[in-house]
Amino acid sequence: MRAMNGNSPSPILRILLGAACTVIVMAGIRAASSILGPLLLGLLLAYAVVPFPKWMMRRFELSKSKAVALTAVTAFLFGLYLLFVLDIATVRIAEKLPGYEQRLANLYGQATVTMNADGIVAPSLSVKNVFTPERISMITRFVLPEAGAVISNGLLIFLLGFLFVITMVDDIGVRQGPLAERLADYASDAQRYVAVTSKTTAINTLANLIFLFAMGVDTPMVWSFLYFFLNFIPTLGFMIALVPPTFVTFLMFGWKKALLVACGLILTNLIVDNLVSPIFMKHAVNVSFLEITLSLLGWAFLLGLPGAILAIPLTLSLKKFIQKSLRSEQLALEPSG
Repeated sequence: MRAMNGNSPSPILRILLGAACTVIVMAGIRAASSILGPLLLGLLLAYAVVPFPKWMMRRFELSKSKAVALTAVTAFLFGLYLLFVLDIATVRIAEKLPGYEQRLANLYGQATVTMNADGIVAPSLSVKNVFTPERISMITRFVLPEAGAVISNGLLIFLLGFLFVITMVDDIGVRQGPLAERLADYASDAQRYVAVTSKTTAINTLANLIFLFAMGVDTPMVWSFLYFFLNFIPTLGFMIALVPPTFVTFLMFGWKKALLVACGLILTNLIVDNLVSPIFMKHAVNVSFLEITLSLLGWAFLLGLPGAILAIPLTLSLKKFIQKSLRSEQLALEPSG
């Protein structure tokens, strides 16, 4: 391939070099996903939290150290409250398990009778054998290490998030450091997206909580808490969060009320997406459905679950980085004088 304009590579060579560099970078991201995942989740947490200490500094004229300390205490107390609520809900679910098991056994018996009446041979299955002590012991041996890993990763993300908060928050009148300027510059769109998503998701979560309470579904706090975090995964998160409360309602009250619960949750999501979100999105960023889908697939492949949660913020930051790089390259190619 011939070079053009002296030392300038040909367009084909530039495309090949760009593709090769992209593959190398993607392989590096995938190899380091166990490190990058918590790091980027900590940064996402920082973007969600950093407006709070800045507001306290402006409103109450606090110093940076006091504002960050109050933010840390508030977040810690909120985390303890959530753990307390989830612990109570877990105990209640454990108490309800025998009833769920009996209801599931009855439903399976009815389904077996219907299938046999239609000439379909149903497989023999004893629901009571599903929760034997041996199976529970096996599940416990698998779940406990995973739960420990989740807790340790959560603490790591919490610590990293507040290290980023300390970096991004500065006293009033003090110029930001180089790292804080870069974080604010490249991730301004991502920060607005996180802020808008947090507000709309919180409104939707509150509506879901009230609806589940009104419908008499067990442990509505757990399902609302699950929805809040899964809703950060575009499109797919809502569908996953819809399954547990619908299935529990099915076991408690039957398929008619389960269908009503599913429709109600879908309706609240549609109302928030079509009426509430546009109000906040006026000053935020617009992301097309194609960008959401491609971002979800790409970042989930590279980083796993953290990539699915961070798909849109990472894509927005990457777009801004590419735009800045292209603009700098164009300025460099323009003749001076």
